[in-house]
Amino acid sequence: MTSSQSPDPDAPHLDPSHADTTAQGAPPHSQSDTLYGASLVGSRLADYVILSRLGKGGMADVYSARDMNLDRSVAIKVLRSTLAKDDDYIRRFRREAKAAAKLNHPNIVQIYDVGQSSSLYYIAQELVEGQNLKQVLESNGPLNPEQAIDVLLGVASALDAAAINGITHRDIKPENVMRSKTNLIKVADFGLARLGNDADGSRADLTQAGLTLGTPRYMSPEQVQGKPVDPRSDLYSLGVMMYHLVAGQPPFGADDPLALAFAHVNETPQPLDRVRGNKEIPEWLIGIISKLLRKNPADRFQSPGELLEALIGAEHDHGSGARRFAGAASATAHLQRIADLQKRQTKRRYLQIALGLAIPFALLGAGYSIGSAFSTPPVSQLLQPSTVPAQPTVEEQYIEAMIQNTVPAWRAISQHFPPEENANNQSYSSKASLQLSRLYLEQRRPEQALETANAMLGNRATDRKFRLIALAYRFQAAQTLKMVSEQTKARQAFQTLYQELDETNPSAIELLNRAISRERQMTLGLTPNIPASDERSTPTTS
Repeated sequence: MTSSQSPDPDAPHLDPSHADTTAQGAPPHSQSDTLYGASLVGSRLADYVILSRLGKGGMADVYSARDMNLDRSVAIKVLRSTLAKDDDYIRRFRREAKAAAKLNHPNIVQIYDVGQSSSLYYIAQELVEGQNLKQVLESNGPLNPEQAIDVLLGVASALDAAAINGITHRDIKPENVMRSKTNLIKVADFGLARLGNDADGSRADLTQAGLTLGTPRYMSPEQVQGKPVDPRSDLYSLGVMMYHLVAGQPPFGADDPLALAFAHVNETPQPLDRVRGNKEIPEWLIGIISKLLRKNPADRFQSPGELLEALIGAEHDHGSGARRFAGAASATAHLQRIADLQKRQTKRRYLQIALGLAIPFALLGAGYSIGSAFSTPPVSQLLQPSTVPAQPTVEEQYIEAMIQNTVPAWRAISQHFPPEENANNQSYSSKASLQLSRLYLEQRRPEQALETANAMLGNRATDRKFRLIALAYRFQAAQTLKMVSEQTKARQAFQTLYQELDETNPSAIELLNRAISRERQMTLGLTPNIPASDERSTPTTS
């Protein structure tokens, strides 16, 4: 850190009318003109020659410069003159330098110097050639999975280094994360950071940290409520940012800051894969982001280190706290192994249920209702999507699932109301499994739809009216997957069961007509005479 210095008498002078010209060939003017908002380009600030203007933030202008002492390129952040007489802003500006200077990490923009020259307060820091993630998103659109993993690893590593040093960033958002030309991720702007229990860094209310310095689009529920924050709040902000980068839009889109704050506290974002509109994003990455976005800090990853543990596993050195570099390929391979293991365990559970259970209605949709009865890898549990709170009755739980229409919501019916407890639970569990198959088909996830339908059909105790619809979903999934043999078997089984129920159980046919469209029934070999007004896309609770 440099001491206060008076203006250099040899510094060039520039005319303020040429505020954004480069240093080369710029006309001179007095440095004091910068106090009224003119550019510093072409002038000398302490030991730095200002070369060009890079941009501006909420409280500072940023320039590229040349360090004349060490002959290196730097970025100079200069506190705006309109704020330079406000002690609160001066303290925050200095706190940014103090926080970042404590951290020496490849994923954090490094601080070189902090000082004051005349009435100008400045921070000299590492010059990152590249774009911030907001610019990347605007230029190139949503990130692909490999890019998203690179960002997730880089920011998580930076937050881990900060947390180890007792620092909470409190302002993680795309504008504060850089991607260099070599694709290295760098976290910047520790202006809102809390240093341990430092009272100077504790003002997290909306006015101080949100509304006057931007909007709370990326702020955690506890932060927008003015509650104490810790690194788990940064993880929530990371989840919001990742959702935005992957989906192309933030999880909550209100323009009013208070409406955004309300959404963070009370609302659930749309499923990421539905917003993305394709199957490109792997389910385990969606699970990671979903866990980061949980409202209750206790339900998130409990530290950036725990997040890194989920991402790179054994590549974390528990003894020293150091982390070996792991890129997108390493993290992808690690998490894919977890996903494959989970699929194998799920298939084994389906087989055990199909072979071992003969109680009528028992555990219909067993693949989603009895997960707690089997041990699963700890990391796999970390990757599970957000849980859905229990409702007072199974009927209300079903209504909640209809409102949310998400995979966790439909699974929650069997989780909170075990089907083995009574016949009513069993009925709703079957309906939830059918809705789950339907949702997977809508989301273009035929493998999961087929697996869910087969789980129901593999249980000999499944009620025949639900089995009929499950066969229709099984056929549709097999058709999408171009599994000709599976299609033929599903169609034949459907036609046989349909003929039996058409003669003995008219209510089952009515349920089928509400669940499966006329066109879909025709592909199954039927020519039903269904009034158009009675066609529906999903089964009802009757």
